Formats: sequence, C-alpha cells, structure tokens
Amino acid sequence: MRFEKILLYALIFALIVMVVNLSFRIERLSIDSQDTAIQLAQTITVLRPSFITATDIDNYLKGTGLYGYGSAFIQAEKVSGIAADYLVSIAIHESGWGSNYWWKVWNNCFSWGITDSGPNSEAYKVKSMSKFDAIVYIAKRIKELYLTPGAPYYRGETLYSIGLYYASDTNWANSILSIHKKFVSTLPESIQAKQWAMETRVLKGNLPAPQYVSEDYWSKALTREELAIVLFRINGR
Repeated sequence: MRFEKILLYALIFALIVMVVNLSFRIERLSIDSQDTAIQLAQTITVLRPSFITATDIDNYLKGTGLYGYGSAFIQAEKVSGIAADYLVSIAIHESGWGSNYWWKVWNNCFSWGITDSGPNSEAYKVKSMSKFDAIVYIAKRIKELYLTPGAPYYRGETLYSIGLYYASDTNWANSILSIHKKFVSTLPESIQAKQWAMETRVLKGNLPAPQYVSEDYWSKALTREELAIVLFRINGR
C-alpha cells in the first residue's frame, strides 16, 4: 500500500514537471518567434533580385487597389535594386492594399513625403505623376536616401534600417516582414529558395552586380568546393 502511494506521488510529480516544461516551451517559442522576426528585419538585405514577374505580383494583388501595377514594381526593382517583393509589401502596408486616400488621390502607395503634419514637396511632386511613374520614382528615392552608403538616412540595407527614419511606428519593419512572409509563401519554392539564398548571403549574394543577378548564375552546377562553402555557411547561421 505504501509503495502504491509513493508510486502515485511520483507519477503526479512527473506530470507536474511535464506541464511546467511544456508551459515554458510554449512561452519560449512565442518569445523566440518574436525575436526571430526582429532579427530578420535587422539582418536581411532588401537589395537583391526578386526573381518574380509582374504577373506574380498582379495575381497576388487581384481584387485590391494595387492590382494592375505589377509591371511598375518590376520596373522599380530594375532602377533601384530593391527587391520587388519588398516594395510590394511596403506598398501594401502603407496604402492599406491600395485603399487609402494617399494612393487613390495622390498616387502615393508608399506614404512618401507624407509626414505627421501633412504632405511635403516630395508628396506634391508624386501627386503630379502617374501611379506607375510614382512607384518607380519613390523606389529610386528610397534607394538614394535610405540604402546608399553616405546618404542622409542610411543605416544599412534592411527593413529595420529603413524604418529608423522612414516611419514613426517602431514596429514598422516587423509589420512589413509579416506581410512579406505571406506574399512570398504564394510563390514557387524555386523562387523562395533563390530569394533566401540571396538575401541571407548564404550563397553568393554578397558578390557585386551583375554576377549575382545574372541568369546563368542559377543554371551552372555547383562545384564540390562551392557546395562545401554553402553547407559551411548554413551550419554557421
């Protein structure tokens, strides 16, 4: 009888320990997920090829106010070097999927030049453009002012570094990263893999243009040495 009681108490104690450990793991997972989002926003470059088409973008934006401007985002990537998938994500966040006043009336899906006190001269300049030209122009200006070493607002090549001066919302980068994650999840795995390899620089995303943006880069087989480097970089992350 005494042995059975001891066994019962031991089982109850073990169950309590399991519940406590499970609760800790769930809490830790939540914290880690948040930390991971912040880390990604702070470390992943937005200056890389998107490998997507205007059709990919328009398919995702179908039924929204931004639909039909896929080619504008692709052109914006060409002139700025900012990946079109990130530009689309910023536009979705800033314009409410193309539903707000600044996009409908001012042709401004990036809230460019829209301050807390109202529109400045840059916003008025954008208003005079077509929506297509405005998307391309603003992307180019973001690159010039926020993503070019020595520029007034340059602090790096990430969403986090852009957001330091771009928006008063301290959660700006994380919000866009969340939008971006949903958008990218609709793309083919082959495209997602290329984007990841470039933006994390696990492969050769740190090579100067045009080497890492050339089409033949993805058609050439890896040598054993290159594969070893890739695996080494992955292991070190």
